[in-house]
Amino acid sequence: MKLTIVSAVTTLLTLAGLAATSGTPDPKAPGLTYLYTVNITGGDAATVGPGPRGTRIVVPILNGTFSGPKFGKGKVLPLGGDWELIDANNPNGSLTIDVRQTFQTNDGAVIQVFETGATQTDGTAHVRLTYETGSQKYYWVNSIVAIGIIRPLPSPPGSLTIDAWQMKTPS
Repeated sequence: MKLTIVSAVTTLLTLAGLAATSGTPDPKAPGLTYLYTVNITGGDAATVGPGPRGTRIVVPILNGTFSGPKFGKGKVLPLGGDWELIDANNPNGSLTIDVRQTFQTNDGAVIQVFETGATQTDGTAHVRLTYETGSQKYYWVNSIVAIGIIRPLPSPPGSLTIDAWQMKTPS
């Protein structure tokens, strides 16, 4: 009997109990735990110019505030921005989000927030969030995965809100 790579891998997965079986139910969706809402005011956009994947635009973060059960309250420091990319190949003008923010909690901790995602047809943007801090109180954020929804605010111009949730393993 000739053993192919596919049959060898299938045999190994079957022996390990990892092979797909018919009739397996769909996996459970992860749960979400609300983290915070942040309101941000952005500055004037600067166009960097066209590149191989589209036009890069940088929007500085001027200020903001956040509040939520997991992060408490605090402010957004004027140390970040969105290095967004307008897709050159998409006639709908989709936007790739690439944000760096710096939170300062009311108890003095500094938390870096990194967001990546894309605009949606309903005018929102969906983002993945990761965090970085040396604060022992908030050190747990270094290993979480979170998602957020960005919505523009009516005023002041260039302002937006982001609602963020931590993903949880289904039980």
